[in-house]
Amino acid sequence: MEQLIEILILSILPTIFASLITLYITERVKGSIRNKFDKKIESVKNGYNTELARLNAELDLINNQNNFKFSKLHDKRFEILELLYKALNRKLKNLQKYISPVKYKPEHQTFEEYEDELYKNYYDKHNEFVTLFTDNKIFLNEKIIELIDSYLKEELEIFHSYYENQFLTRAGDRPNAETRMKAFTAYKKVPEIISPILKEIENEFKEILER
Repeated sequence: MEQLIEILILSILPTIFASLITLYITERVKGSIRNKFDKKIESVKNGYNTELARLNAELDLINNQNNFKFSKLHDKRFEILELLYKALNRKLKNLQKYISPVKYKPEHQTFEEYEDELYKNYYDKHNEFVTLFTDNKIFLNEKIIELIDSYLKEELEIFHSYYENQFLTRAGDRPNAETRMKAFTAYKKVPEIISPILKEIENEFKEILER
């Protein structure tokens, strides 16, 4: 019986040994494959992280450039709006002086000379504003452009209402009653027509500057 057990053990041992060797080799191979796989995954992960960092850096650069451009554009708009607003007010003040029904001329000038000076002052300020406005429309939105166009149209009508009477009088013609009345009441159109448009322009300017 003992001999039989010994024979069985001897016959089984090679099989067990072979199985153990096979298992050992299999585990070694699995470990090697897993190790290579883990290294490959780590390499891919590192490459992904590097690429992601590069893309984030590019996005940050683009955002910074866009923010810089927006900031410069906003600064430029601020500068243009400030210049336009000042020029608009200068022009209006000179118009009001020109069309005022009450004028206090300097002693060294005749009334006609003083009128000519007021006319020239307004004309110069008007051209100054129109040039500034035309050259910088690209920085203005459509609403502001429409408001300023409307402002200029109404203001020029007021100017011509006064100027027509002056021109005809200087030419030796006697203006009719309607022309004289339009000239004498032209100053009233400023608070009635010009001021509301100017207020709208101011509100649009403020809205842009507060963004």
